[in-house]
Amino acid sequence: MKRFLFLIFLFSSLQIMAQDEPLKKAFSIGAELGIPNVSVYNIGLTVSGKGEFPVSDKLAITATAAYSTFFYKGNLFTNSKTLTAARFIPLKAGVKYYVNQGIYFEGELGTAIETNYLKQDLFAFSIGPGFLIPINEKHSVDFGLRYEKWSQHQVQQTAIRFAYRFGW
Repeated sequence: MKRFLFLIFLFSSLQIMAQDEPLKKAFSIGAELGIPNVSVYNIGLTVSGKGEFPVSDKLAITATAAYSTFFYKGNLFTNSKTLTAARFIPLKAGVKYYVNQGIYFEGELGTAIETNYLKQDLFAFSIGPGFLIPINEKHSVDFGLRYEKWSQHQVQQTAIRFAYRFGW
């Protein structure tokens, strides 16, 4: 699996290096798979939307809104003896720095609002790399990998994001 991801990353970075266009405003809609580390959760599934607003040739400001569901260990197949899944609404803002036109590093800060159980607001931060695979001049597929932590040890995860990105 690691070799497969490395080959995808290498192939797309070679494709992307040939491009030399200025950054554009963009919006992406994606699905995320979260793998919690040292947690009461087994797996996390997220649907997210992200806006990207360029401030220079290589730097953009981002705003992300999402809906996340985390399944407790032993609850993946809805065992009646375990708690129902925990649900959150993460809202984050950050910066995205492009190493070249398609490879980037991103960091975000914000909050994750729990919608069931304690209904608390958690401080959230995330950081990680990603790359774009162009489809045409305005559309691309965004593949991102990030480390994310929410306060009070609620969630600490490695997340993989696949998104469809619209640029204008």
